[in-house]
Amino acid sequence: MAYLQNGNFEEQPNPKYLKKTKLVGKFALPKWEINGLVEYVSGGPQPGGMFFPVTHGIHAVRLGNEASISQTIKVKQGQLYALILGASRTCAQDEVLRISVPPQTGDVPLQTLYSLNGDVIAWGFKATSNVVKVTFHNPGVQEDPACGPLLDAIAIREFYPPMPTRGNET
Repeated sequence: MAYLQNGNFEEQPNPKYLKKTKLVGKFALPKWEINGLVEYVSGGPQPGGMFFPVTHGIHAVRLGNEASISQTIKVKQGQLYALILGASRTCAQDEVLRISVPPQTGDVPLQTLYSLNGDVIAWGFKATSNVVKVTFHNPGVQEDPACGPLLDAIAIREFYPPMPTRGNET
């Protein structure tokens, strides 16, 4: 398993691209392309009494309404992969994380957890070319535009197709 480039978000953006926690500019987050309201946050207690669970390092990103982050990565065509990441809800409303590697897309509902670690999500895909664009998107439109999934520690793992066991080739 290996992190995507800056998959743990510890490579910080240039301060000129930050307006408080909001990232300003399509390429404000190093190694990522952003779209919409994406915040660069630190884990722990937040103003207003919230707590952001960031278990792998100090920093994470939060996707506002209709916001996304994406990265183009090299893979092996036809090979199976899993994207593994930490994701947490930041508000009491239902939150969904849409993960896509065209032509495949999936929506992952984020649960209310009673721990500080958030969810660990694994999402699989089959590479249709040697270069793919991985996108994490918040499709929801919540009452509070500051609500949205908190993402941390995005990694990828290559898998090999299972082979039939001896005597079970049919």
